Amino acid sequence: MHYDPAMIVHVTARGGLLPIMLAIASGMLAMGMALPALPLEFQSRFASGTTLIGVVMGIQSAATLLTRPWAGRMADRRGGRDTLLAGLVCTAGSGMAYSLALLPVLSPATQQAVIVAGRLLMGLGEGLMVTGGGVWAVIIAGRARAGAAMSWVGFAMFAGLGMGAAAGDVIEAHAGFFTLCLVAIALPTGGALLTVSQPPSPPQHDGSHAGARWKDLIGHIWVWGLTLALSAIGFAAISSFLVIFYAAEGWHAGGWALAAFGVGHMLARIVGTRHVDRHDVRPMVAIIMLTEAVGLAMIWLAPGPLGAAMGSFLGGLGYSLTYPLLAGPVLRQVPARFSGSAIGLFDVFFDIAAGSGAVFSGLLAGVAGPRSPFALAMVAALAGVAIMAVVPRPQRAGAE
Repeated sequence: MHYDPAMIVHVTARGGLLPIMLAIASGMLAMGMALPALPLEFQSRFASGTTLIGVVMGIQSAATLLTRPWAGRMADRRGGRDTLLAGLVCTAGSGMAYSLALLPVLSPATQQAVIVAGRLLMGLGEGLMVTGGGVWAVIIAGRARAGAAMSWVGFAMFAGLGMGAAAGDVIEAHAGFFTLCLVAIALPTGGALLTVSQPPSPPQHDGSHAGARWKDLIGHIWVWGLTLALSAIGFAAISSFLVIFYAAEGWHAGGWALAAFGVGHMLARIVGTRHVDRHDVRPMVAIIMLTEAVGLAMIWLAPGPLGAAMGSFLGGLGYSLTYPLLAGPVLRQVPARFSGSAIGLFDVFFDIAAGSGAVFSGLLAGVAGPRSPFALAMVAALAGVAIMAVVPRPQRAGAE
């Protein structure tokens, strides 16, 4: 079947991207619900400090990092649909692990270990969902519109993440953690059923070609991946410690402030997606990373909860388009049959930044206070602006 890329990208409700977006959103809703709930659960139930919370929240990214080679090869050989489906199953398993941790027969140490297992499953699921969904979307939209296709996938991710954070805050407060876990199981299960109902996406190659080696791809990817990583440190600080920052200041509605990040992210995707498929992405990346830095500075210096929420919104607005903008040069410089491997390697930079950013933010918060992670992330975003000022123009696409 032939798909018109422009129609699919700009009118997604009538194109093939909508089921992919809905399936990914279901998994990210479950992931987002845990973001405000788990740090507070560790504080209230286990009296954990910020360092341990940072490790627990960051371990998901470590699992995602280890998943990337497998997810990329699976997407190239099995197709994006099957890879996305596997990720949704793992995500549902994560919610099940969180619910098992509530069993009173388990010791506190065992309960914490089960929650960590849930974070590992969520990391595995995230890697498979993002890589599989991204490859599937690019196949449907076409490589000429790869950035826009990835942008809509990211829209679904952060729409789910933002709405999940707000929903998790409300469910935790009014119905408890167990109800939250049940919803976190049901959502990706529904997404998996939707994914199964779709026709399978074709594999990028049938195995007759050797798989791409990362050392052969890294030269095309590292500068764009490094810039993505610097931007992702802000995401790590906000997703892992904004709620803790609100609690430390005695402010309420930290989950809603986290949701403001998702709202800013979605708004930027809606307005800016049409502009991401450009050859020279450097000026636009510099502008949006400067916007992210301003938002992080607002959180760092916020006199009250409204100022921090506005900073979170601005951070999401700035962070939003870094991924699709930077993914464009990556995908245009590798053969189509290795798109999954290229996306997997590109995403590794995000994983390292998100995981290490959460850990270092926890260590820094324990030493310098709960505002300090946002100052660190602001400096990282400014470093990304500097890279875009000195990096050469992207090379033209290589052989298909």
